[in-house]
Amino acid sequence: MSDSNKTLTLMDDFRFDCNPNVPCFNTCCRNVNIFITPADVLRIRKRLDMGSAEFLDRYTLTIISQTTGLPLVLLKMQENEAKDCPFVGPEGCSIYADRPWSCRLYPLDYDIQEDCYNVMADRSKCRGFEEGKVWVVEDWLANQGVLYPRELDRYYSESTSRLDFPKDKIENPQLVRMFYMACYDLDTFRRFVFESRFLRIFDISDELVEKIKTNDEELARLAFLWLKFGMADKNALPLRPEVLEEQGQAL
Repeated sequence: MSDSNKTLTLMDDFRFDCNPNVPCFNTCCRNVNIFITPADVLRIRKRLDMGSAEFLDRYTLTIISQTTGLPLVLLKMQENEAKDCPFVGPEGCSIYADRPWSCRLYPLDYDIQEDCYNVMADRSKCRGFEEGKVWVVEDWLANQGVLYPRELDRYYSESTSRLDFPKDKIENPQLVRMFYMACYDLDTFRRFVFESRFLRIFDISDELVEKIKTNDEELARLAFLWLKFGMADKNALPLRPEVLEEQGQAL
């Protein structure tokens, strides 16, 4: 068994389990930075039946990446001595089926540059390594639902795919606000689509326009295509013919 190594490939194995009978149960959910993706925000707030602005204000903090200049969203820990995750209780995670991507990946972390997995948990404190079955990393990731990127996470990555950070670091505060709106605050983005010139600029089908009035997943896809149009690929969204004609005349 290869769980003595901190760096693992998909074919390596490790022993791990986490359940209420493990002595350290829930301790990994305290005083920790839990970054959440746009897909995480959508899933969790829908489970809680909350609007995007209300959820973000109540449960999250936002920081700006020093590398990209773009906003990153974290869960806001409780203001108690232990600084517990807001969704953890004596019996465990209250949103377990919709828990964030980083929580699903635990006790591992993915190193995108080296294309490998690292054991992020402190083995001296996490007793889960003494428990349960032996997992092949690939099987563990599949079991936790993180073997392949979720569709919305893939769209999110593609929205900045042509930027070379930190050379292309975003410095414009307005762009940062627009990025945050499109990625995380979908209710505000929906109002932006219908109350601005958005639909007079982009050639969006009537069918899709009807869908995004109520369907957050479709709205999120449109938001990421809009970001991709602005930051990575001018072909990501079609412009209306009259807009193309105006651009041609301007040239």
